[in-house]
Amino acid sequence: MDRHNKIPKPTHGSPQWLAVRWRDEQGRARISASVAAAVHNEHPYTSAGALALELLADQPPQPKEMNDAMLRGNSLESGVREWAASIKGTPLFEPEVMYTYNDDGVRLIATLDAEDIEGRVHEIKTSRRRWTGVLPRHWYWQGVQQAICANVSEITWVIMDSSLQIFFHTQVVTSDEKGAHIQACRNFLAQIDMGMVPDGAAFDYDTVQNVHPESESGTKIELDEEHAELLHQYATMKAAVEDLTDAMDSTKAKICKFMGDAELATVNGEVVCKWKSASRNSIDTKKLEADHPTLAQKYKKQSQYRTFTVTKEK
Repeated sequence: MDRHNKIPKPTHGSPQWLAVRWRDEQGRARISASVAAAVHNEHPYTSAGALALELLADQPPQPKEMNDAMLRGNSLESGVREWAASIKGTPLFEPEVMYTYNDDGVRLIATLDAEDIEGRVHEIKTSRRRWTGVLPRHWYWQGVQQAICANVSEITWVIMDSSLQIFFHTQVVTSDEKGAHIQACRNFLAQIDMGMVPDGAAFDYDTVQNVHPESESGTKIELDEEHAELLHQYATMKAAVEDLTDAMDSTKAKICKFMGDAELATVNGEVVCKWKSASRNSIDTKKLEADHPTLAQKYKKQSQYRTFTVTKEK
């Protein structure tokens, strides 16, 4: 069996595209390159726990409302690709297929941003930060998986940073790096295939709340020794944060009192902080409900959430 394959690519970002990345033709979970770093607990925006719960879900993920970074990337990608092609003096095109890697217990998939006529893989990124010459870890693992799926040893990164310049960075991916990622994914997917959350998968609070959005009224659970200790740690940290927050507020108040009506403060002539006036528009919901109750009711949106509080520290 050929471990490397190409499959038709649905419209990028569509429900069909998300479903193809989520499960293979046999309905088995697979890992996409954009979240590859989560397997190693090195993704800043997706935890291993969140990835696990997504792969264990009964339904594929649905398109999410785009944040600023996603809108920026989608809007600028084609322009950056053309700009990079003009700099390199060779055409770059967006593949109409997705690349997969399938081996014993391993199912990986990658969507590539661009290839040149010789098949060299290019990954396009836009960033609000300055390029430092070092790939962030989640980019690094994305490149490793793309190299595995596309069966190449190099990924050319095309990065437009906050200076509005384009930088090229070549990531050489060794067989050892590929092997390490493949084995990590094999271990991860082995437990997913058994319907289990992988050992050591880190969770964040939002992920857990999404899995358990509603409490059963009046139900109780006895904390074991480990989780009772975690509760003690949480209460201690919460108190420390509250003390620090109060101290920060007091310190800020003293600085702003000294500044008075001044907008800027300097040290040796250099601006070190700002206290600027700002305005914002908001809807007076109470007045809207009083004047136009039917209209207000039409635009009300109910959100379900749970609030965690410490009631007693024993």
